[in-house]
Amino acid sequence: MFFPAEPPADARSIDWPHGRLTLHRLGAMLAPVVFTAPGQPDFSPMQIAPWHAEPIGAAQVGLMRGLRGDWPCVPFGRTDRPTDLPAGWSARTLHDGWGHGYSAHHDWDWLATDDPLTLALTIALPDADPIARLTRTVRVQPDAAVVDLSLCIEARVPCTLPVALHPTLRLDAGRVALDLPAHGPGLSYPVPAEPGRSRLAPDQRFDRLDAVPTTDGPPADLTRFPQPQDSEDLLQLMALGGPVTARYLDCGWSLELDWDRALLPDLMLWVSHRGRLYPPWNGRHLALGVEPVCGVFDLGRVAAPPVDHPLSARTGLTLTPGQSLVVRSRFSARPLSAAECQP
Repeated sequence: MFFPAEPPADARSIDWPHGRLTLHRLGAMLAPVVFTAPGQPDFSPMQIAPWHAEPIGAAQVGLMRGLRGDWPCVPFGRTDRPTDLPAGWSARTLHDGWGHGYSAHHDWDWLATDDPLTLALTIALPDADPIARLTRTVRVQPDAAVVDLSLCIEARVPCTLPVALHPTLRLDAGRVALDLPAHGPGLSYPVPAEPGRSRLAPDQRFDRLDAVPTTDGPPADLTRFPQPQDSEDLLQLMALGGPVTARYLDCGWSLELDWDRALLPDLMLWVSHRGRLYPPWNGRHLALGVEPVCGVFDLGRVAAPPVDHPLSARTGLTLTPGQSLVVRSRFSARPLSAAECQP
């Protein structure tokens, strides 16, 4: 992936012996992240929206204008409520109209650091928001292809909010194998994520990511990409037991994502496989969201499941004024051996 010699005016970069990354003020979005190793091609696993350098991209606002890589979502989730949720789902009242939170749509402010391997951003939220401030710190390890991230959440009032991190990986760089640890039940989205373009059978429980029920055919294997069919789908895996690894078989690299699972116990997957045909997507977005979450899919701001639903207790993180909560995560990359490049 093209990496400009200089970051944009609203972004800053870190160069270190194992790569280079860029952090943007808009949404505190992280991408591109390019890992390097002697004798290996550069590895750039983060998605950047295909419209980022097009006129249609410049016309977008907020999150959609800068969509890329990884960013924090506080609170996490959509702001429109599906009209066809299954029986037993109840409506919740929003406190604002910002999808994935105010901070995902606005510029953050740089914080000074004395460490050339660290970048930090902060954002003060509007007075009506239950969150007073967010601070994001990105630091690379000097002797490894490792990026450590932390998100400090400061509440204005006592609240419980769905929270997620939003790593989004590119699927346009050849074959990708997703390796997951043991997990609890998998759950498909309660309605078609994109009407007419979703493959997964809605509101289903499954035990294996390589056998997810579909609407009109054999189960889908969502551990291997690209998929044989285009679609737009959402699903959630509960109680993951360890980090997630994406092996980019044709690139010869792997990327591992690890995070604080005591705070964000589940993983939401966003399979955006050329499923959205309208602008600016135009049937060309090929990416996989691998999103650590404490919430009910991306619905926790607008709806609550029935009490017997497996996600009924996933109401979010409980936040208290004066007690900052820090969520940590990590990306680490390494070249693959020839044997590991096999599907």
